[in-house]
Amino acid sequence: MKLPPAVLLVMAVLTAAAGTLGYVAGSRQAGISETDVITAYAQRYVTEQGLEAAAIRACHAVPGADARVWLVVVCAEGSAAERAYFVAPGGGLLHVGQVDDSPLAAPMAPEA
Repeated sequence: MKLPPAVLLVMAVLTAAAGTLGYVAGSRQAGISETDVITAYAQRYVTEQGLEAAAIRACHAVPGADARVWLVVVCAEGSAAERAYFVAPGGGLLHVGQVDDSPLAAPMAPEA
């Protein structure tokens, strides 16, 4: 069965478009740094708490406890306003809580 040239052209254009979109999405993902993540969640904390921009200095990050948590951004540690943002490797938010939380208490599946 031979496909008409118009169908082949449409398939080629769609394949090129999908490849371009995949490349762009991947390059954006690869471009995220620890600094970007810490700054974003520190800004979120400042906004949520209604604080002045200088309060961003009350935030820092520590490495996650397992492979599912990349960073834990901690703001106002030790105070009543303490907040911890558990961040996935891609920069997405997994959990908001306290530093001592175990948001992913279920054990990871063993690797095959």
